[in-house]
Amino acid sequence: MVTVVGSGELDVRATYQNVTGSMHLSVARHVVAVTVTGAPSASSSPFQLTATARGSDGSSQDVTRSATWESSNAQLASVSASGYVTILGNGDVDLKAIYQGVMGAVHVHVSLPRTFTMSGTVAEVAPNVRPIAGARIQIVGGDHTFSDDRGVFAIPGLPAGRTLVEFSKDGYQTLETEVVLANGDTQVTVNLYPTPPKNADGMSSTARCNDGSWSWAQTRTDACAANGGMAYAVCPGPLCAP
Repeated sequence: MVTVVGSGELDVRATYQNVTGSMHLSVARHVVAVTVTGAPSASSSPFQLTATARGSDGSSQDVTRSATWESSNAQLASVSASGYVTILGNGDVDLKAIYQGVMGAVHVHVSLPRTFTMSGTVAEVAPNVRPIAGARIQIVGGDHTFSDDRGVFAIPGLPAGRTLVEFSKDGYQTLETEVVLANGDTQVTVNLYPTPPKNADGMSSTARCNDGSWSWAQTRTDACAANGGMAYAVCPGPLCAP
């Protein structure tokens, strides 16, 4: 009985009554088991699997990129040729690696990551408080949408965590702010400042007055003195200092 424990060529000899016979063999070790590692018992994010083949000689070999990968349910999770798992649904799935006809598998519960909706309204700041239609709401590095005629917007499918959002529209100063999505859908109210106009000399206005007009005064005492007082100072500018 010949047991293969390695790879190569050898001669097998048998001697009986001082007479010897031999046979030349070319042998190779064979795979007796494949082990799949790297999978958590449950996951809602992609992960990398590793396949290790154990040979008949007791040796081990990383066959992650040589194995054929399969998913028992491609609607729940897919596995790339290099063993990278992408989650597509919610449920239990077996992820398999096949190498030289030997299969190893791991059982995983997968689920799509929980996502949230950020919604809210975009309006012009006082004194002319009014909804802003057509404002662009941009997730920095992600999706975007526009506010409707009531200034209302919504962006679904956002992951938990801190999200940087940019609000912009022609005629208004762009606002960039951070929104934290943690325990549920989040509503925000955003006020945009109109772009300050310039006078005939090319000087930007320094303040907005309560009656909606603009002032180019250089002191708070003079700003909007005849226009119901100052609604806000234009910053940066000479009236911003405390």
